[in-house]
Amino acid sequence: MSLLAQLRGVGALVGRNLRIARRRPDLLVQTMAVPVVVVGLASVIFGATDAWPVAVVDRADSPASHRVVAAIEDVSGATGPYFRVVETDPARAGRLVEDGRLHLVVTIPAEFDTSRTLETTTFNINTDAMKNVRLRLSAAANAVDAQADTDVRATIDKAKAQDVTRTAFMGASAVILALLLGAALLSANVYAVETEHRTTKELALSPLGHHVAGVGAALTGWVLTWATAVPTALVALALGTRVDARQVLLAALVVAPASLAAAGVGVWVAARLRVHRAIQPTIILVAIGSYFASGGFVPVPGLPPLARALATWWPPSYVFEWANPVLHGFRDAPSAGALVAVGAAAALGVVLAARAAQRDLRRSHAQGQ
Repeated sequence: MSLLAQLRGVGALVGRNLRIARRRPDLLVQTMAVPVVVVGLASVIFGATDAWPVAVVDRADSPASHRVVAAIEDVSGATGPYFRVVETDPARAGRLVEDGRLHLVVTIPAEFDTSRTLETTTFNINTDAMKNVRLRLSAAANAVDAQADTDVRATIDKAKAQDVTRTAFMGASAVILALLLGAALLSANVYAVETEHRTTKELALSPLGHHVAGVGAALTGWVLTWATAVPTALVALALGTRVDARQVLLAALVVAPASLAAAGVGVWVAARLRVHRAIQPTIILVAIGSYFASGGFVPVPGLPPLARALATWWPPSYVFEWANPVLHGFRDAPSAGALVAVGAAAALGVVLAARAAQRDLRRSHAQGQ
């Protein structure tokens, strides 16, 4: 069969698959919902507000101690104030921090004017948040020292003048997640329809060849994922993600072929697991894990050592690390090496889908399905 006939056959199969997907809105809804839920929960828990509740007990009640209180209330970063003073009574503050309702109690002792020492009590579960509590209190103390023109000052050179907020970073990454997850899950679901509805025999007997079913499913998932990612993109905009058209197009040079590769992997998974109830949780859980542990939630250098080690061989981490700097303006364009890598991955994904379908449909035909 000629190449043109093969292409026409693939196009016809993609058209049929799109009609099937239109009659199965459940397959589309879950693909839309997962990244929206992920970024929504992540933003509420980790990025909605940065003003951590603390207590400040001022036993000195002097001009110097008042400057400390003001510094704690005023110290802030790119995401807003660091602290929110919610308690000043020592007894209530002690109970709240012991119950884990406060991050920190700062006590300014009566002899502060001479000792220049602050007493702190923390709810000391060893987390990244508690490390930041100490760093933020140090920033407030440095602000007090600055008013007295004492101590050494440090300057920080930034790659960009304006910081990227956590919610903006997570939102952009969620769109990448939506495109990768959507391509894999939709392709897998479309291919699984062949198995569950027993239409594999017709495909096996067609003159197009077994492999066309896999290619058609992969291309269908790749086309549909651009539509199912729209809700996630809207949520990202609501969370403050701002990118211009040029940045989107340049990042798409990485994400578009990567999603085609993910579509091929989705067909490969479906050919082995064969039914929706096994396919869907497998792909969804792997995708969510990739978001949090492969550079979607925070960049790979900020991950714990084990996650960094895993990210060196886990392909989705490279998609996040190549696309996010372009989206947020830290790189002008993807590197040539990145484009070659994702282009090769896309080609391999299509081949993987074709070979997986070829083996699966031949096996099904031999079993009389």
